[in-house]
Amino acid sequence: MKSLIIILLYIVIVDVSGKLYYHQDRIPSDVDVYNQSKVHVIQDSRHQTKYNGYEHLCPDAANIAPCVCTYDWWDNIMDINCSAVESEEQLKQIFKADFPFKNFKKFTFHNNTNMKVLEAGVFNNISFEIIDIKLNSLEVIELEALDSCYERATNIDLRRNRITSFPFDELSHFSKLLNFDISNNLLSSIPADAFNGLTTLETLQVIANGANIVGTFQDLPNLVTIGLTYNDLPTTIPANFINIGSPDLWYIAMNGNGIVSVEPGAFDIVDGLFIDIRDNSISTLDEATWRPYLEAEGWIQASLNPLICGCDIAWLFGEDQLLEHVGEYTTTCADGQYLHDLDPTIFDQC
Repeated sequence: MKSLIIILLYIVIVDVSGKLYYHQDRIPSDVDVYNQSKVHVIQDSRHQTKYNGYEHLCPDAANIAPCVCTYDWWDNIMDINCSAVESEEQLKQIFKADFPFKNFKKFTFHNNTNMKVLEAGVFNNISFEIIDIKLNSLEVIELEALDSCYERATNIDLRRNRITSFPFDELSHFSKLLNFDISNNLLSSIPADAFNGLTTLETLQVIANGANIVGTFQDLPNLVTIGLTYNDLPTTIPANFINIGSPDLWYIAMNGNGIVSVEPGAFDIVDGLFIDIRDNSISTLDEATWRPYLEAEGWIQASLNPLICGCDIAWLFGEDQLLEHVGEYTTTCADGQYLHDLDPTIFDQC
C-alpha cells in the first residue's frame, strides 16, 4: 500500500513539474517568471499557456507616443506600430525608452511621408520577427538599421516606398529569413549575389524597380518563388543565372525586362517549374533552352513576345505534345495568330 502511494505521489510531482517547465519555456527570456505581480501563468481550456498581465510588458504609452504597442496575451505576441512618427530623431528617441520586453512579433510602418531615412541602430536592440514597412516616402535604409533583427526576422516587407539605397550586403546576417520583398521602389542596381547563401529564404520579390540586376542567384536551397518582373535584366539571360539548388522552386517571373534570348541552362530544371517570360523581346522559343523544362512538366508563359513562329518552333508540335505546356490562348506569334491555333502540318517540311 505504501509503495502504491509513493508511486502515485511521484507521478503527480513529475506531472506538475513538467507543466512548470513547459510554462517557463514559453515565457520570453527577459520576463521575470517569479514576479507573479507582473505576469501570472495560467492555462486555458485548450491547455495553452497564457500570461495574465502581459500588458505590463509594453513600454509606458506616453514614452513611445506616437508609436503604439499592442499585445495579444491569448497568442503571446506583441506588436508595435510607428506609422505616425514625425521624424528620424523622434523614432530613435522612442526606442531609447524602457522596453520591458525586447522581442516583438511585428514592427509596422505605413503611409508615412515624414521620414526619409531609416538610420543605423535605430531600434536599439529591440527585435522583430516581421518588419512591415510599406507605402512610405522612405528613401534610404542605412547599414545596420535592422541589425537587432539578424537572428529573429522571418519576413521583411519593404514594398512601395521610394528606396534608392539598401544595404544588400547585410542580408547574409539574417539567419531565419523566409520572405524578402523590396518591390516597387527606385533602386538602380540590385546585386543578385547578395541573396546567395540565404538558406532559409522561400520567397524573393524585387519587382518593378527598373533596376540593373547584376550577377547570378546561387545557393538558395529552399526558394519557392522569385519575382524579377519589370527590372533591367541582361538582354541575354546567361547560363546558371538562377542556379540555386532548390527542389521546391516553383515560379520564376521575368516579364517586362527587354529580354531577347535565354541561354540553355539559365535556370535549375525542377519538375513543374513555371517560368513567366511575358512582355519581352523574345523572337523564338529555342529548343535547346526550353525543351528540358517542358519535358520536366514545366510551363512557359510567353505572351506579348514577337515570336516568328517558323521552323524554329516545330519541335513544340511533335508527338510529345510539348505545346500543351506553353500558355494557351495567351501566346501569339508576331502576326497576332495564337500559337495554339497554328496548323501543325505547316511544319512538315521543317
